[in-house]
Amino acid sequence: MMAQPLETKNKQEQQRTTSFERIMMWVTTISFLLILLTIGIGTIVREDRVRSQLENRTLAQSVDPTIEGIATGKDMLKMETYFTDQLLLRGTFVEMQALLSKDVFRQPFRNGIYTAKNGYMIEPSASTKVQIPKAFQQFVQEIDRPVYMALAPSKTVIAERDQLIPSYVASNARTRYAGMIRDFKAAGMTNLSLDQLKLTDYFKTDHHWNIDGAASAYQTITKGMNLQPVTPSKADRKEDEHAYYGSLARKTTLAYATSGDQLAYYGPASFKGIDVCYDGACDRPVIDESFVQQEGDYVDRYEVFLRGNHGIMSMKEQTKNDRPTILVLKDSFANPVLPFLAKSANLEVVDVRYVPKSFDVSQFAKQKQVDSVLFLHNSNIAGLMKTYENTL
Repeated sequence: MMAQPLETKNKQEQQRTTSFERIMMWVTTISFLLILLTIGIGTIVREDRVRSQLENRTLAQSVDPTIEGIATGKDMLKMETYFTDQLLLRGTFVEMQALLSKDVFRQPFRNGIYTAKNGYMIEPSASTKVQIPKAFQQFVQEIDRPVYMALAPSKTVIAERDQLIPSYVASNARTRYAGMIRDFKAAGMTNLSLDQLKLTDYFKTDHHWNIDGAASAYQTITKGMNLQPVTPSKADRKEDEHAYYGSLARKTTLAYATSGDQLAYYGPASFKGIDVCYDGACDRPVIDESFVQQEGDYVDRYEVFLRGNHGIMSMKEQTKNDRPTILVLKDSFANPVLPFLAKSANLEVVDVRYVPKSFDVSQFAKQKQVDSVLFLHNSNIAGLMKTYENTL
């Protein structure tokens, strides 16, 4: 039997290889199209989600296109946002991408967040200075009442102090914080120093302080403002049984969170008698335990305190009329402190992020006849300076 020529053998092997590659190409193409089709149909058929736990925001809803909207392109942009927000398995894709970044590409940062070896998630900042508007000084002069500033050091400030941030990362949070304290003092405010706070007073996966940090701040504030502190019973202290993954974990996903936090709080019985009013209604809960009862990795359990942020709110203990009235200007850092503080004074609370642009803080303070003013913030408030400049 004659041997098959080498050239013929090579041609046959080449044909088989080409045929196999062509089959694999078609299999890959068809599989890819089927996956896209499944995701597309699943996105359309599935009931729209209203809110994303992972991103802690309301998602875009379906669009009813109009001729004008299509002609201008506005409806097309809305539909693109809608499909992006409602995409089937969107959260899974985000989690997978984060997992690849951490475990395959070995990236210690994600979305500007660094996870230290002790599990604390830190957000470094290269900014060295925050411009304090002259409106603060004008406000202090116009209000003619004692004005206090309790500026909590951000977790980044403390992480820098404890040398948790790698030397190759530019972060100037301590310099910026010291400059803000100096400038607020120059504006005529009395500084209530919160430098005693430790890293353990903060959540690992969230930028806020925990209940221990809030309680420590309360003690400093009452001492500095000559108020009578009221310490809640340790028997009323509770711990959420669910793991808490906060704002920084939502930015990085669980791939970068080495462990969840334990959210502790004092139960509603500790604040019985305090009437909370906002959005035209009173008798609102001081502590809303429904937020710690929800299932889900990314539930914003921090909203157990006062149900989150509100533009204008009052907190008063109705049986005690001889207490001073304090105007508290705040961000979300204040939320776990306010229930404590409402045991020591009547509070008028304003979060300038959620009031109309025409709101005037000075007029509001005079209208409520407050005895003093307390700015209660964390040091990451550069974005609020313009708002304060317009509202003070």
